[in-house]
Amino acid sequence: MSAIYCSEQDVAAFLQVPNFSGSTTPATATVVSFIEMAQERINQLTDHAWNSHATTRGQVTEERVRIQRVDQGSGVNTRGRLQLRHFPIMALDNAEGDLMNIWESSSYVDYLHPSNSKTGSGTPTDIVGKDYWQDTTRGLVYINNFHTINNLLSSPSDVDAYVTYRYATATTPADIKLATIYFTAATIAMNDDLNLMAEGDDSMDNATKSQKFEDMAMKILKDNKRLDRKFTMSRSIGGFGTGRSTL
Repeated sequence: MSAIYCSEQDVAAFLQVPNFSGSTTPATATVVSFIEMAQERINQLTDHAWNSHATTRGQVTEERVRIQRVDQGSGVNTRGRLQLRHFPIMALDNAEGDLMNIWESSSYVDYLHPSNSKTGSGTPTDIVGKDYWQDTTRGLVYINNFHTINNLLSSPSDVDAYVTYRYATATTPADIKLATIYFTAATIAMNDDLNLMAEGDDSMDNATKSQKFEDMAMKILKDNKRLDRKFTMSRSIGGFGTGRSTL
């Protein structure tokens, strides 16, 4: 991983100390490692990745998905809808190692592999003549003619699809950057031996500062609802949910 959500210069500016270097305590490399740990902590807390950089984006391997049959309004179920656990997702791409194995009556077919000649779209508006299309913002994938290709035959163990995909928010939001700075500053401040921030009679000791920074980082994540990432409407109709819906 790399320092992506914030930089070591951001942390120095927040702490109001000179920029870190190879000769400071902590050194630049140490601060970068603290940032990386803060990034991973935020990813774990939010169950998401907050930058599409190759070192920070998330990946799920063979997520098990139930596909919901969707009415088009004519009373005939012809489409299927997958709701992936993580969203936004990055556009599904075989060249990036993504897979989308869909049950078709008697076997799983990878819709992304060129040999299967499936046509796809990266947007929910480009659907004419396509076998599938994606709503990357909501983590949804639609399968055309799902009812027809399956003839109402159930998939093994009720797993309609296995999907390998990448997920991330394209660029790091400002609140995630600030939370990363706070978590990193908390790690630095908790070590009283660093003597990085002078302690005096009129200021908090470093242990107290560390706890304050920690609390502020968590407050940012909570206030912006980053700890409970739900797209209620989409999640209620996907994943391992069953039933039918109307487009």
